[in-house]
Amino acid sequence: MPRLFLTNIPHDCEDGDLRGWLEAHGFAVDSVRVVRDQVAGVSPAFGYVSLYGDSDDADLIKLLDGQDLKGRRVQV
Repeated sequence: MPRLFLTNIPHDCEDGDLRGWLEAHGFAVDSVRVVRDQVAGVSPAFGYVSLYGDSDDADLIKLLDGQDLKGRRVQV
């Protein structure tokens, strides 16, 4: 099961937003965690995603890296 680290996600992005974005790209999502600043309550623009399956991480990175999420280009 691939686990990816995503950066440059929008600061107002919630777990559900990121899950929906990945599912819209055709990925079967196991878990999503957008990291949040405990004091400010916003994301410092990164998170973690686990996907179902045994796809090659390099292929997943090529497919997702640079894709738009709420006006920002996500880096994987």
